[in-house]
Amino acid sequence: MKIDFAMLTPKATRKIRLLTFINDQGGHFNLADFATDTSESYSQAYHVLLNLRADLLELAPATKLTKDHLETDVTPDAYRHWLYVNSIPYQAILTTLAYPEKRAQDVCAQHQISLSTFNRRMRPMREQLAQYQLELTTNPLQLTGNEALIQLLYLTLFTTTMTTLAELPKVPLQYRPLATAIRTTYTGSQLYCDSPGLAQHRKLLITISLLRLAQGHRYAPLRLPLAHLTDLRELARNFQLQLGDSPKKVLTQLATLDYLLTSSPYFVRALRPDSLKRLYRGLQQRVGDYQLAPGVVELTDYAEGRNWFANWLFALCQFMMLFRVDPLLRPEITTLYRATKESTAAAAALTTSMARLYPQLITSSDLRLVQGYLSKYTNGLNLTAAKVEILVSYDMVGVTTDVFNRLLGGIVHLQILCDQLSIDPQRRANYLVIYGVDDLAYQFAQEHHLETFHWIKELEYGENLDRLIKTLRHHDLSLFALDFQHSD
Repeated sequence: MKIDFAMLTPKATRKIRLLTFINDQGGHFNLADFATDTSESYSQAYHVLLNLRADLLELAPATKLTKDHLETDVTPDAYRHWLYVNSIPYQAILTTLAYPEKRAQDVCAQHQISLSTFNRRMRPMREQLAQYQLELTTNPLQLTGNEALIQLLYLTLFTTTMTTLAELPKVPLQYRPLATAIRTTYTGSQLYCDSPGLAQHRKLLITISLLRLAQGHRYAPLRLPLAHLTDLRELARNFQLQLGDSPKKVLTQLATLDYLLTSSPYFVRALRPDSLKRLYRGLQQRVGDYQLAPGVVELTDYAEGRNWFANWLFALCQFMMLFRVDPLLRPEITTLYRATKESTAAAAALTTSMARLYPQLITSSDLRLVQGYLSKYTNGLNLTAAKVEILVSYDMVGVTTDVFNRLLGGIVHLQILCDQLSIDPQRRANYLVIYGVDDLAYQFAQEHHLETFHWIKELEYGENLDRLIKTLRHHDLSLFALDFQHSD
């Protein structure tokens, strides 16, 4: 989802690029070089600098910024987050969660803008919401549509903007025992290859779901019966006691929440192989000879739970059948991966096989729709012999940021950073490590004498990363992307 560009104005984007440029130069920089890099005049670059200085002084009054030197305590991530939080689209979406009774006019009054300005600034965000089949009403200011998709929209927005739990509304006091019960269930069950980053995303989704629950929102029943990895009975008793709902109503809530926290595309990459094996056995209880995609050799080890790409494709297919939308919303993937005979056939094998799990529930129109969505992802199957891989550390597991999803557009195969990968010492020049804030990534590159690329510092903000992936593939290079989180 293009959250960045739906929230930030071109003016804000230029300021981020300048601060990133300055930070990369260690605080000593040449503004003329920045103007050349951005194809702007020196005068335009100087105006960007003046606007950046005004912002940094507001954040840190001790900041000193001249035309060639910067001293400040503000990091690029902190500044980017500040711009997000102060954008009209961010404030509008946050208002729908924190103050569902407010109107668009109230947000306009708070930020001293007209309703026409509000509507103009919200237009890109509305376009993104439409892809989720969601709408933003203005009186009151609320998101409407499928509740599960609304909560995933919040999760995508808050993770992309580096919003912490402390910045969200507090879960009402009477719902905090439920928060504890849910966290206990999904922390102590050994479902995940856990990490601080994954735990943060899980807490975020749990908090969002409870805030919405406290406001009276409920999940619609899932249109397909799913196999579950979690014993929901104890949670169900807690929910019944707290909410006074009927057992059926409680199980409807928990079935969807359990799906979102385990086998949805947002968290399936984090599950342990044993968890996937259990899921596979559950599916075979429904259809004894079930296979993920008969005839697609790259996906034959799905039953072992170790083929990340197979697990992810299964989760995508299931999500698309449940909600009839593409959960990653990456238009660039369609550009990068054109449907081919092979990818269309693989998508057909996946959808047809999964439809066997739900006889009479999956229609021919569902199959056509999901096959159309999947064809751009299954395109990667005919490239498994290529040298393009995405390698992640455990701290990146579960991340669904805009950058990571864009990288998924170039995915052929993915491995967890461990002993599974071996680097051919005779072909080191064929590898490129792209890393973020993860020391493990840089250490891995140094140990194997591989070229590194720091995406935060060395990739222009907003640059088309898909084009970079194409270039790497053209030169037969491997792409290793490690830990794109903005957290310590």
